[in-house]
Amino acid sequence: MASLVALTLFVAPLRADDPKPKDKPAADKAGDKGAEKPPEPAKFVRQHKMKLGGADVSYTTTAEEIFLKDADGKNTASFFTISYTKDGVAKQEDRPITFVYNGGPGSASIWLHFGLIGPRIIDIPSDAADPGSPPYKLRDNDDTIFRATDLVFVDPIGTGYSHAMGEKKGEDFWGYDEDADSVAEFIRTFITEHNRWNSPKYLLGESYGGIRSALLVPRLQGNLGIGLNGVILLSPALNMGTLPFVVNGNDLTYATSLPALAATAYYHHKLPDQWKDLETLLREVEKFAGTEYLTALFQGDELPKAEKERIADRMHRYTGVSKEYILRADLRIYAPRFTKELLRDEGKSVGILDGRYVQTEIDRVAEFPDNDAFNAKTGPIYISLFQSYLRNELGVDLVKRYAPQNGEANQKWKRPANGRGAFAGYVDVTGALAQGTKDNEALRVFAAAGYNDLTTSYFAMRYMLEHSGIDANRLTIKDYPGGHMMYLHRPSLEALSKDIVAFVEKGNGGK
Repeated sequence: MASLVALTLFVAPLRADDPKPKDKPAADKAGDKGAEKPPEPAKFVRQHKMKLGGADVSYTTTAEEIFLKDADGKNTASFFTISYTKDGVAKQEDRPITFVYNGGPGSASIWLHFGLIGPRIIDIPSDAADPGSPPYKLRDNDDTIFRATDLVFVDPIGTGYSHAMGEKKGEDFWGYDEDADSVAEFIRTFITEHNRWNSPKYLLGESYGGIRSALLVPRLQGNLGIGLNGVILLSPALNMGTLPFVVNGNDLTYATSLPALAATAYYHHKLPDQWKDLETLLREVEKFAGTEYLTALFQGDELPKAEKERIADRMHRYTGVSKEYILRADLRIYAPRFTKELLRDEGKSVGILDGRYVQTEIDRVAEFPDNDAFNAKTGPIYISLFQSYLRNELGVDLVKRYAPQNGEANQKWKRPANGRGAFAGYVDVTGALAQGTKDNEALRVFAAAGYNDLTTSYFAMRYMLEHSGIDANRLTIKDYPGGHMMYLHRPSLEALSKDIVAFVEKGNGGK
């Protein structure tokens, strides 16, 4: 199911290769004769103004390349980053700074940048309707968390304009450890060049960005001595055993996915019974998933027929899928199949990253959808507007290709060094995140998920974090209407932004 993993951890299905060798400055190619001097990093600076809270706020955008170097001072990689800093701050180091990245692996940061975080974001329908065709529009983001923290958007190597340099290749950076090492070194280099070592610092990652964040914590705090104030996780992957990717023999994934299936069936009015509200439904399904359902799955083939029938009846009531289908599936509803099955009678499918999105199917009898409704509806608006924004508002004058996604990186991603053995099992990085909160007793964690996300489901996120060992007093868990990118639902964007700002304002200086 390699292609499925690529789809579900990506935010859009577009593939993009690493910049070709011709995109690298000639002076940086190892062994080039006549190279007079090493390449200089590109840098584009602009001043802007916007209204925040009714007041005019001036800020500076810096789109630049940050070069990483090896022990001999040779360039190994170029990170392209866009940062936003508030002007007129009396003491810059007192203002928080947040490093923002998406997931994939193999995804640039444009999805968070243009969907939730940046001062300017896409103007997209809040109700999961098709945004149509160009021209698309940007709007000022009155809810941006920039009102509480400076922002640094990180494009890992092989995404955006970021690329390997010298004798290094892109795949040298494609792996759990390799990626975390390079991003940690980027952060160290950035705060050194911009004199932000003593600023309150936050990590904000989405999807695979949750894994990256957990792996960054020990590298930053332990290896590099960079203190952190908080980690912000949006729709995070942390323990792959709870997510619907590898399901054979893994019953936990079915239990943690069930409430999200129920939320999506509720949204599309496919449940056979009436419910007071979504919250009432989900509390009941959560209890069922963690008790009766999990116990039934644990019994396997020894489950009595009468009990199997009873569990199937309950699941039909919660998901809208027919009892016959549930019995044929041996009580295990596979989320990617559910996206096709829920609206099969209407000839439609729902998105796996956001079950609110719907698309008409060509093949009405297939096992899986023809395409993902969420990706198809949201990808073009992001990419079209970001390309325009780079040139027209940030003044970025680069002709090489910007890679929003890198499918090759996703397929070649290497497992952690301590997880490559024959019996390594699922990747689970919650321990690294939890240890970071023990090493730094002021470090806090904020985690958010959307009800209609069928990949990194909200119930799986809660399960992961409530089994992590993180002190409950320093752990904030929030759920919102919407999918993997719950902020595309306007009320959720407003609520999530408000919650993140409160989290940041509370954590400065460990207070």
